Amino acid sequence: MRSSTFILAALFAVPTVHAAHTKPPSAAEFGKIFTATANAYASAHHDGRRVSRPHCVQAAPGQYMCAYLAFTPANGPQCHLMQARWTPTAASTITVTLSGRTQRCGSVREAIRSLP
Repeated sequence: MRSSTFILAALFAVPTVHAAHTKPPSAAEFGKIFTATANAYASAHHDGRRVSRPHCVQAAPGQYMCAYLAFTPANGPQCHLMQARWTPTAASTITVTLSGRTQRCGSVREAIRSLP
């Protein structure tokens, strides 16, 4: 779960430029914001880990579930699933409520079905 910890640290530590948006973004836009925020944090801290290919769905306004790839220099790509909330007035615009690895990550549905 090391890369999950990285993602959580990235989202709690860096307020993004998107904080001015109070209306929740679409699921696709949320995925782009999540990826940009996590990767900017890693880059700023000279960390080789990156996330890509997010597939997000919106359960309710401001509530999301996303499947994505997390790349680590040592382990290569790993599939992850995350549940998060849009919190533009908090210290971070994204609050992760649940996160972990999965066997597949092409879509949220694939990631959930691959859980043991």
